[in-house]
Amino acid sequence: MGQEQGPGRVIRESKLDSIQVLRGIAALYVTIYHLKDVIPGGAPFRNEINFIAGSGPAGVSLFFVISGFIMVYITRNTVPSGRSIFRFTAKRLIRIWPAYAIITLAYCLLHSRMSPNPEWPSELLRSLLFIPLSNTPAPFYGYATLNVGWSLNYEIYFYLLIAISMLFSRLRWYAFFLMIAVTLVGIPTYYGAFTLKADKMQDLGAPYINMITNPIIWNFVCGVFLGLAYYHDALHERIRAFLSIKMVAPTLLCLAIWQFLSGFLGGFGPLEWGLGSTLVFATFVFHYQERIQQFPSWLVRLGDMSFSIYLLHVPIVVGLGFLFRKLGFPVYSEGTAMFLLSLALTLIGSYLSYEYIEVKLTSYLSRWLRESKKQPVKEHADS
Repeated sequence: MGQEQGPGRVIRESKLDSIQVLRGIAALYVTIYHLKDVIPGGAPFRNEINFIAGSGPAGVSLFFVISGFIMVYITRNTVPSGRSIFRFTAKRLIRIWPAYAIITLAYCLLHSRMSPNPEWPSELLRSLLFIPLSNTPAPFYGYATLNVGWSLNYEIYFYLLIAISMLFSRLRWYAFFLMIAVTLVGIPTYYGAFTLKADKMQDLGAPYINMITNPIIWNFVCGVFLGLAYYHDALHERIRAFLSIKMVAPTLLCLAIWQFLSGFLGGFGPLEWGLGSTLVFATFVFHYQERIQQFPSWLVRLGDMSFSIYLLHVPIVVGLGFLFRKLGFPVYSEGTAMFLLSLALTLIGSYLSYEYIEVKLTSYLSRWLRESKKQPVKEHADS
């Protein structure tokens, strides 16, 4: 991959490897947090895994900070127009929806065999349309058919905000922050519900209104701030210089890791896990990215597969448990060995999902989209 030298930084043309590494770590952190539940209390490694991954949901906050930065990164040179906004929206949906839909449908089929639910068709449709299922609990709002899909509802909404802001050309970020001020400050304040704690947000009466006013969205905003600072020479240089002071970057990184391990200020709000995630991301992108010229390839690859890891780990552990019970070996559906097997199969399945769904299928859909737009409009004979 080509690299472009900038003032005091290295900019990757296609992606920042430090971001891929963080994506991989975040996905693995969430995965271990969910898979550890198959290990009974007192079983080998349960206490150690509880300690390491007790704040596993913090990986979602880190994902959101990364998404905020990435939206600045990929739209910074975009010339706003109807076509560019459509292309942006289509590419985001093509990137997320096929893998999410395929894995959700497979998980739905599995769950229908385990515990039939007459409400599943409606829940499935709303999940695939990224609509929250209920008014509570915050910030999950009913989760989704594939439970981790609740966070994708926020992702898609955030992409919608970016697409709308692009309509305002050079004023796009002013428009973006105005919408954020209205939804995260104005509306909650009007209802007397303003808070920075995502799980304390009051019910405003409708699932989608609850979602777009939830303070978990401040994590995306933190990422946007970091992205704008990254491409602002003066701000970038000041942040880089501060992090270059001896022991500042390692100290901030250690404090963030301590927060995750200790459970201090746990929660999805911007001053909870969002704070640690922002510190981790800032130190990696503004400091370590230019000092570590090459990250381990397996970590970068883990980041490439992170979306599939995030989507697949729950269906795999649930499917394995169902299979062992169906075969008459329920004893193997739990324990440390089951945890390790689930983790290994998640990584294997994610590699296949990444190669054949995320890369090949989305590439095919992207080509189809480009070619369909190039098709000339046939004129009527009488025109």
